[in-house]
Amino acid sequence: MRFPYCAKVPAVNSIPTRRALAVAAVLVAAFVALPRFLTHTPYQRLGAYVVHRVVERVVGPPAQGMLQPGDSLLSFAGGDLSRAPVRDSLRVRGWPRGPFALTLRRRGSTLTLMMPPVQLSAWERLRIYFYPIAAVIAAPIVAFLLVWRRPDLPTAWAFLWFAALQGLSVIYGLYQFPQREFPPGFQFYLKVYEGLSWLYPASFVHFMAVFPRPREHRRRPWRLLTVGAYVLPVVVWAVYRGWDHSPPDLAYDSYQVLAFAVGICALVARYVRTAPGWRPGAHQRGLAMLAAFAILTGAALNLIASDPRVQAMMPPSAQRLVFTSILIAWLSAPFIFAYLIADDPLFDPRRLVVGGLSYALLSGVLAAIYLAVVLGGQRLFASVTGEQTLLFSTLAALVLAFAFAPLRERVQRAIDRIHGRDPVALRRALDEAGRELLSALDPGMVRAAVEAGIDRGLRRSLPISWPAGGPPRVADPESAPEHAVADIEVLLRQATIRLDNLALADARAAAERSAVELREAATRAELRALQAQVQPHFLFNALNTLAYLIETDPPAAQRFTVRLADMLRYTVEAGKRPAALLSEEVAFVEDYLGVARERYENPLEFRYAGEPALLSTSVPPLLLQPLVENSLKHGVPSSTLPLRMTLEARSRDGWLDLEFADDGQPHGSGGPGLGVGLENLEQRVRRFGGPGARMSSGPRGGGGFVVRMRWPREEGAEP
Repeated sequence: MRFPYCAKVPAVNSIPTRRALAVAAVLVAAFVALPRFLTHTPYQRLGAYVVHRVVERVVGPPAQGMLQPGDSLLSFAGGDLSRAPVRDSLRVRGWPRGPFALTLRRRGSTLTLMMPPVQLSAWERLRIYFYPIAAVIAAPIVAFLLVWRRPDLPTAWAFLWFAALQGLSVIYGLYQFPQREFPPGFQFYLKVYEGLSWLYPASFVHFMAVFPRPREHRRRPWRLLTVGAYVLPVVVWAVYRGWDHSPPDLAYDSYQVLAFAVGICALVARYVRTAPGWRPGAHQRGLAMLAAFAILTGAALNLIASDPRVQAMMPPSAQRLVFTSILIAWLSAPFIFAYLIADDPLFDPRRLVVGGLSYALLSGVLAAIYLAVVLGGQRLFASVTGEQTLLFSTLAALVLAFAFAPLRERVQRAIDRIHGRDPVALRRALDEAGRELLSALDPGMVRAAVEAGIDRGLRRSLPISWPAGGPPRVADPESAPEHAVADIEVLLRQATIRLDNLALADARAAAERSAVELREAATRAELRALQAQVQPHFLFNALNTLAYLIETDPPAAQRFTVRLADMLRYTVEAGKRPAALLSEEVAFVEDYLGVARERYENPLEFRYAGEPALLSTSVPPLLLQPLVENSLKHGVPSSTLPLRMTLEARSRDGWLDLEFADDGQPHGSGGPGLGVGLENLEQRVRRFGGPGARMSSGPRGGGGFVVRMRWPREEGAEP
């Protein structure tokens, strides 16, 4: 991988290694920020905003519950706050970290309070700056996802570096006030953290030099600007006597404004101009200008706000409103950058990222609402009952979580359906399209059935290529959602078989083949089309089970693999011939149940109750597999009771009668509409047995489900 302005590192050439480095980068950033978050408070020692010795607003502990807005502070620890030397000493040294006595006047009365030390929980630290913390956590995660998609893209790596340093810088700026004295080792960590926060403006220049893609035709000037941005903070620290004395805030604010101005100029110049292969759209230009304004304005206001004269000119309420608005816009800029990176044609999977943005936002908002309901209800429970015990608070949160979980799941399913991400709705739509294929009379009807089914399942159109001499396929594989690829391939395979069948019919008319040959060819094609619906469902279920066993029970996975190989061999061979022996089908069921027993805790039993001589009778291939699958899907008891299945075979008066029954729980009523598997089986039985073939299904007396099949036996067939 080629990092911008860095030599190529051979050790990180593989994609897994690059992704591992991205994971490590995010974890390192989290471990660097966490100690400061846990040991520093987001406000000064008192926990209240004090203007001219009057409490204007209570922020949190220890003032919370002790001080009130309007309280006039008189003295602390024996020092008179009306005296200028006491106030100056307090401004330089800060409030004592230990307990101290505070004298104040409240509504004409003089009170003396003992102020305890600041002891904030992690939730109290997070609650005060919830949006900034959420933003600085989300931005590196978004950058990490871009790197995960394209670990070879230098812009994605530069964005991850920028987002991580922005998060560290925000945490450093929000949590400034230590709760206690720290040992030398922790002091060293704080100095390292401060040095990293100084690299944040340089990382912005670096990121803008390669955003949204590196400037190939002007690489040298941007390399020099990037190196200069990283060198400048080192020079500033050296000027201010290096490690022992940090530069003043004014130096950092000036450096930040300068670096951001250079980066914003690069951003504006990039989106104002066009070049060969680079023509940003109007919405891209607008978003880029919005992000540039937010970042530059935030840096400028930060510099201006450090001047006490500016602070005195603005009321505190106006200051909070202005700076909160700028902070929100500034923290939103990385998400705009992520969108612009993903929307660039250089980023191949951009449609997956950009197209799923609204779905991700809706799902995230739903998760946030659900979490707010649970936590808010727990806090309400604590305030009403006065019970602050962790056990009772946890129980209250769990009760609310279980109570609101069904509502959240229904809303999430509705969001999934709106965005075409509901696998159940997709499978239902594609199964309906598969049934329509069986009645299609020409290629136009085949194409309409496939495209309409995909539109219904995904709630949007998916371009399908229909070549003249080959099978249909998805025109752009990247545009197909990952969860729908397998089901769409099955539908396209069915369409291919149906087109082959129609081509056979056209060839018959053109070549005037005999009616018998054409009927046999059409029957084989229809049987293959019907078998194509059975095999993929079985294979997907088997592979899911194998993946589970590999992690939980490797010996069972080995046994499972041997049986699965035998079953797959039989299904492949069965798709090439028009008939199979009943004995082969019974053996296949034994293997199938051997595989299924690895998934189900219930004992599964199968018994053949017919005449042994009938085992050599010809039957349609894969006749029993959908029946067993139907019993396992709908008949397995919820307890650990066994499920018993029986196959009875009888031959009388030239007819073969097969009855497959189980003693499980019946699902639905008999007759049509019991699912694609049974409807598929009925069509295959009619194709195999001729016009006289019959099939019926329904609940069995005494419990369970039964399927009966009957067709005439051929003269001279083996009994």
